[in-house]
Amino acid sequence: MIIDAHAHLWVEDWLPAPFWDGMARRVCTVRKRTRGEDLTVETVKKTMFPAYWDKDGSVLIAEMDQAGIDKTVIVPLDLGIELGEAKASVEEINESYAAAASRYPGRIIAYAGVDPRRKNAIEILERGVKHDGMKGLKLDPAAGYYPNEEICYPLYKKAQDLGVPVLFHTGATIPPFRNKYTQPIYLDDVSLDFPELTLIAAHMGFGWWQELASMMAKRTNLITDISGWQQNAIRHFSTFVRTLREMMHLVGADNMLFATDGPSFRLYNLQNRDWARMIRNLSREAPEGISFTEAEIDLLLGKSAQSHLNL
Repeated sequence: MIIDAHAHLWVEDWLPAPFWDGMARRVCTVRKRTRGEDLTVETVKKTMFPAYWDKDGSVLIAEMDQAGIDKTVIVPLDLGIELGEAKASVEEINESYAAAASRYPGRIIAYAGVDPRRKNAIEILERGVKHDGMKGLKLDPAAGYYPNEEICYPLYKKAQDLGVPVLFHTGATIPPFRNKYTQPIYLDDVSLDFPELTLIAAHMGFGWWQELASMMAKRTNLITDISGWQQNAIRHFSTFVRTLREMMHLVGADNMLFATDGPSFRLYNLQNRDWARMIRNLSREAPEGISFTEAEIDLLLGKSAQSHLNL
């Protein structure tokens, strides 16, 4: 069983224009460095992005089948307060995510996504869970707030009452977002103030992974996913594997989730099938001196998600 615990559906109207500009600039930088390509922001936006538009989950399902991924958790982003509203409303976007999950029951699981500063944030979460069958909440503090701000707490209380996990972006992020909001330490208050709420720190904290590991070692309701490490893993395999091994040693494979943060990494020619294969083969192909058991890999690829996310 392979479960992708963190992915997205991309549709142009579902995210603000500055998000696409920032993503396109990042693609230009990475493709120049890794492939020697000279791309422009407009070229990326006009010729590359449209291939990934996926309103109903059908593109995602095809990718899952190719990669051997059994289930994927899709999470909407609400970035409008920071970057300007998308063409579609937050309510419409959440409903579209729920509809994609309904279209592929057992394969796609949808979370709600809403900025806690919105006046109807609790209503959006409650409707998503109770009416639309959504299974969690996605927050992106990089959009302008710290996770331990008081304004977030009513939403945590509702998530805890509903019995659903909350997934947070942690670690460095692309422009125009601000990294100061995404340090894992800001989840510490939340983990203590809501002890029955499962908190998922996405991206293994990126550059703050050791800080996150230290926190997780002392908290029972804080877990992490490994999405976003694909580029590091491909370019610096030994370094990535050592980091993964150390993280797993400190927090346990049962508190770590496989994830892709798709579809963004397709733009860098990093396919989910290769990412899943790399993780699956670690018990046999890790660099000399580093080892993983099959049981650990099984936990990372899906069993941990089944346990923590009630999948």
